[in-house]
Amino acid sequence: MKPDNDIIRYSVATLLATAAASILVYLWILDLVSLQRVFGALLGSELVIFAMVVYIYYKPSLTLESSNWLLLGCLVAAAFLLIAVQLGSR
Repeated sequence: MKPDNDIIRYSVATLLATAAASILVYLWILDLVSLQRVFGALLGSELVIFAMVVYIYYKPSLTLESSNWLLLGCLVAAAFLLIAVQLGSR
């Protein structure tokens, strides 16, 4: 498959949307009372994932440059999630 294939774009967007939805469910439904100190880190990762989904949606093709931006976004979202885990384990 070529990287310009729409199936790859939609697959990546679907995976990111699934991650965003699972964080959103945890953040707004399951974590209403406890562990409110992780709210900021989880919301930060949610916003980064949302920005990546929008970037994939509006980008006509996935080139090497856009793949680098997506990798950077994944690393930032992972860093926010790691911060949330560290804050939640205290």
